[in-house]
Amino acid sequence: MKKQLFIMMMVVLLMVPTGAMAMKAMDHSKMKMDNSSGMAMGGDMIMLQDVEVDGVKASAHLMDTREQMAVHGMSMTHHIMVGFMAGKGNNIEKGQVAVKVESPDGKVSKANKMMGMDGQFGTDVTLDQKGTYKFMIGTKLADGKQRMFHMSFDNS
Repeated sequence: MKKQLFIMMMVVLLMVPTGAMAMKAMDHSKMKMDNSSGMAMGGDMIMLQDVEVDGVKASAHLMDTREQMAVHGMSMTHHIMVGFMAGKGNNIEKGQVAVKVESPDGKVSKANKMMGMDGQFGTDVTLDQKGTYKFMIGTKLADGKQRMFHMSFDNS
């Protein structure tokens, strides 16, 4: 158990700088959407749709981690990171965030708490079927208001 926790933390730590740079330096208006309802980012990073709810904008991306996880006997295939902004450039870094994932076969996962890391929130998920995945990201951010952000990804 300790070994798995250590390995997961190492994977997360390796991804944080990449995710933080992508969130801070990225201008989504200049990027090209593909037919999968996501945006391929050269390699294993996939940008999901930006979604705004009640004045807060959520930007999320997926990282394919299946190889690293498989080496350690874990079934998770992706790491999802989401960052929140209110207004122009005001990052929201405090609050509670969880994600439920609806797989292509219609099954919905239990809520998976997302850990705060470097101004974003992240967790590992399993996306092992072909088709469209729906992400329901529930939040209670620093302002105390509950919000639900809906995003999708098609890996057909």
